[in-house]
Amino acid sequence: MSQEMLAWRVALIVILLMGWMIAFGIALRLRGVNPNAVAERNTNWMQRCLIAGAGVLDLYFVFRAPFPVLDDLVATRESPAPWAALGLLIFSAVIILASQAGMGRSWRVGVPGAENHVDALVVGGLNRFSRNPVYLGVMLFLIGGLLAAPGPLTAVAVIVSFVGLTIIIRQEEHYLHGRFGAQYDAYARRVRRWI
Repeated sequence: MSQEMLAWRVALIVILLMGWMIAFGIALRLRGVNPNAVAERNTNWMQRCLIAGAGVLDLYFVFRAPFPVLDDLVATRESPAPWAALGLLIFSAVIILASQAGMGRSWRVGVPGAENHVDALVVGGLNRFSRNPVYLGVMLFLIGGLLAAPGPLTAVAVIVSFVGLTIIIRQEEHYLHGRFGAQYDAYARRVRRWI
């Protein structure tokens, strides 16, 4: 597969994934759930930075196909394994989609405030294998992006996202312990944080 074809396919995957996430968020809003805890005033800077960084990276992946000069601007090299990159991106997108769908009304972007509480602790679906399957999917997606477009931008995205998501996961764990108490503690003993 050519590098140009890989760039177009990555752009399509990102567009479809972002379209799903927007549609899922709208569907939750129509059901009376505000899934966007990041927009709440009590959201911390780490959540906002990760969302902004994801937006920049998504735009890069979408626009690098029609504007290959972007790769020169951020010192991106050719993918050493285009098919592996594409496979990992598709696999991780499926994990993200299945995880969000499995969380249903409990899915949130960011740590909820008191006015946006999660009603139920989700322990089924992919949450049987990971307490954070969406974040696991995001990290795998970023690694696939690094493999598809190796360079400083994607390498920094992987590192910063891992550190940031680890911080957010700890905040969410604190929230879930406070919200669900012993039920969450028992779940946390059974299921690992990542996998």
